[in-house]
Amino acid sequence: MVTKGIAKPSILKTYETERRGVAQELIAFDREYSRLWSSRPKRDMEDQDGVSMAKFERAFTQQKLFSSGLGVRYGPSTLTAIASSDFEAGGEVLGGIDVAGSNQHLATKTMLGQRLPSFQVINHSDARSWQVAKWLRSDGLFHILLFAGDVSQPSQMDRVRHFATEMTSRSHIIPLQQRQLSGEGSDSQSSEKPAGIAHLLTIHSAPRELVEIHDFPPLLIPYDKELGYDFNGIFVDGESYYEGHGHAYEGYGIDPAKGCVVVVRPDQHVAWIDELDDVQELEAYFTRILVDPSDRTSSWENNLL
Repeated sequence: MVTKGIAKPSILKTYETERRGVAQELIAFDREYSRLWSSRPKRDMEDQDGVSMAKFERAFTQQKLFSSGLGVRYGPSTLTAIASSDFEAGGEVLGGIDVAGSNQHLATKTMLGQRLPSFQVINHSDARSWQVAKWLRSDGLFHILLFAGDVSQPSQMDRVRHFATEMTSRSHIIPLQQRQLSGEGSDSQSSEKPAGIAHLLTIHSAPRELVEIHDFPPLLIPYDKELGYDFNGIFVDGESYYEGHGHAYEGYGIDPAKGCVVVVRPDQHVAWIDELDDVQELEAYFTRILVDPSDRTSSWENNLL
């Protein structure tokens, strides 16, 4: 995005600042892990020199998290809206910048700076089960996850519609990637050609049979003149006919009644969390990262190809 004139060059500095701390932590862990392997097991509770199985098990679990990448947590930066006072490693608060407009308490098990975990959800339109990760494409774009909450309640659906209205009014700042053809006749762009900087994915917690898909605002079910409606952007945290319940809201630590909005970086790390009503803060997050729309190259689509 930087080389294409879309993102600010300042974000390049985060590559080193984020990874240096992780590298130092990994080196320290590898040193301790090697020592555990070379030490003898503890004989009994009185044995002060041996290694207990509980300690070895904890280290083995941590090693798996490092290997999978799920245990890596990046600290505060322009790309990760987490206050430095909320980020600790090794018992010390790491240096960084304090970034307003992100609320970890809205998704208590979805840690800012860590990779987004994946849970099973079902497509609202056809009830097919999917892992959330299957819809987080690694195409260099951000992902905006709208956890819409219990949209069977009129007040909550109103919040979702308000979110969509606010996002539409900011489309010049946060242009969304569409999954289907643009519907402009011979000039149609295929879904493989990005036209925005972020994908939008909706996951609600209401019983699927109580909500019609066309109750959702058009932003969430975009229409294409050639292919019709795109129903692949709305999912339910509900019971699958064959694969059980994914309990995604529980797994992410999100209130199933109120929901929240989560921004995931192109590298799958969680960047920002806030209320559905705080689209202004969402705009502020992307404004820190993206070049002002008036300064971007005139042909947006060509820059992203």
